[in-house]
Amino acid sequence: MGQFLAMYKQMDAQTFSKGIAQVAPCFSSIDPEIVNYRPRYCELVLKNQPKVHNHLGTIHAIAMCNAAELVAGMATDASIPDGARWIPQGMTVSYLAKAKSD
Repeated sequence: MGQFLAMYKQMDAQTFSKGIAQVAPCFSSIDPEIVNYRPRYCELVLKNQPKVHNHLGTIHAIAMCNAAELVAGMATDASIPDGARWIPQGMTVSYLAKAKSD
């Protein structure tokens, strides 16, 4: 079991989410709330709030990329053998529609 998964099982979701944002400050800008976490799966809520808006008043695509990187990393961390490391290699983004809700 990964270190973060063990922590998640010991804390409530809000406390865990704030802790992750402290460990990896780049994620603090989106105020993620991890609501479901287990090996090979991580789900978070990205709140629709002004700090993540673009010039159109909708959720910025890069904020969503930040959330996607966080859940991918958390799911991977909980799924790989203890002592192993992972490094993301890339991400492709397509701007298909405006995000207007959490």
